[in-house]
Amino acid sequence: MKKYALILAAGKGTRMRTELPKVAFPILKKPMIEYIVENIEKSVIDEIVAIVGHKKEIVQELLGDRVTYAVQEEQLGTGHAVLSAAPQLAGKEGTTFILPGDMPLMEYPLMDKLIRAHEEMGNDLTIVTMMMEYPKGYGRIVRDEYGIVTSIVEENDCNEAQKLIKEVNSSVYIVNNKLLFEYAKKIQRNTRKGEYYLTDIVALMHQDCKVNTFTVRNPMVTMGINDLYGISIAEKYLRDSINKGHMLNGVSMINPETITIGHNVIIEEGVWIYPNTTITGHTVIKKGAVVGPNSEVVDSIIHERAEIRHSIVLESEVGHDTTVGPFAHLRGHAVIGPNNRIGNFVEVKKSTTGEGTKAAHLIYLGDATVGKNVNFGCGSVTVNYDGVKKHQTIIGDDVFVGCNVNLIAPIKVEDNVFIAAGSTVTENIPKGAFTIARNKQINKEDYSKNYIKPKSEKAEL
Repeated sequence: MKKYALILAAGKGTRMRTELPKVAFPILKKPMIEYIVENIEKSVIDEIVAIVGHKKEIVQELLGDRVTYAVQEEQLGTGHAVLSAAPQLAGKEGTTFILPGDMPLMEYPLMDKLIRAHEEMGNDLTIVTMMMEYPKGYGRIVRDEYGIVTSIVEENDCNEAQKLIKEVNSSVYIVNNKLLFEYAKKIQRNTRKGEYYLTDIVALMHQDCKVNTFTVRNPMVTMGINDLYGISIAEKYLRDSINKGHMLNGVSMINPETITIGHNVIIEEGVWIYPNTTITGHTVIKKGAVVGPNSEVVDSIIHERAEIRHSIVLESEVGHDTTVGPFAHLRGHAVIGPNNRIGNFVEVKKSTTGEGTKAAHLIYLGDATVGKNVNFGCGSVTVNYDGVKKHQTIIGDDVFVGCNVNLIAPIKVEDNVFIAAGSTVTENIPKGAFTIARNKQINKEDYSKNYIKPKSEKAEL
């Protein structure tokens, strides 16, 4: 039997106080709906339908063709949202898993477990519930004297007895797909809010269908996010869970509560991560590497025994046994070779370096291809931009670049070249050359008095 997922992602999320639609808001630098879709893709579910509405083009751009879209033009409640998917799903045989688009903490093993329980019990509708010591704000699960679920009553509609009920609705449902649309059509508009509540389907179905519940032990996995405070709670939960997993797999973390690691990051055993470090995107950290403190790594590969300290590495690759930092910045698909030294206040953009190259301090390498065993002196710069276009610098092996050298691109420096400090180089340099490109020094004796007075004279005034 085919299985469908229906993600309710059309809401405005006004309590978020943000221009983004709520489901697109990032958690650990990834939109919350991405967590949901990624987990569904790993589950037994065959097809995903996302119901979009408010700023739908943003959600559609995020998810692309990974899902089918149904559009809820007016936001008239969750029951109305489900009916918006009738053109995609109505009449089809199968099981539909319904969940909100603001529930990023539910993972695919639980999704599979819920669907399996629903089908094995022969339910027509399974409501996923949770027990809350303080249930304020949640819809209550109302049962008859035999323990059979008869309805879900929203907080504002509860009487005093119902408010004491601790079993609450998580807003996740597993339902027979044909029956879903048959009964969703029968939902009446709530007179107080003017919306169609999907929760009302329970009272309709329990009369003719088998309605049951499945209670999750950990309420966090069904946590819906409504505001920025909720984002912070979800981030802490995810951060702690992710960090724990890495530490159990042999990754050492100093003050893990200050370390943020994204959901898709791969870290091998034997890695050390120091405080105030963020690692996100599709980053891979290999054995024996050290990252931090005070570092950020995004969508990058850090090879064995490399060290990243007090630095930023964006969409780049760092070779084995290379040190980066403090205060270095790698970006734009920089590829740093093995046994390199990228030191203090060095920026490398869209460049590659060969084995054993050193750029120790105050250097900019942009749009450059650098060979092996090249040494850059303090203050050397590849001058890659002419105000209109970027140009390439090519440097061979075993080149020495002195302090404060400007290499005006496009330019090629061949192997075994020595460039004297202070040179501004505008022409290609042949193999084995010694290059000096600076004006002749002129000393005008006894001339400085026209510009400065000795300190002793100043003191007498």
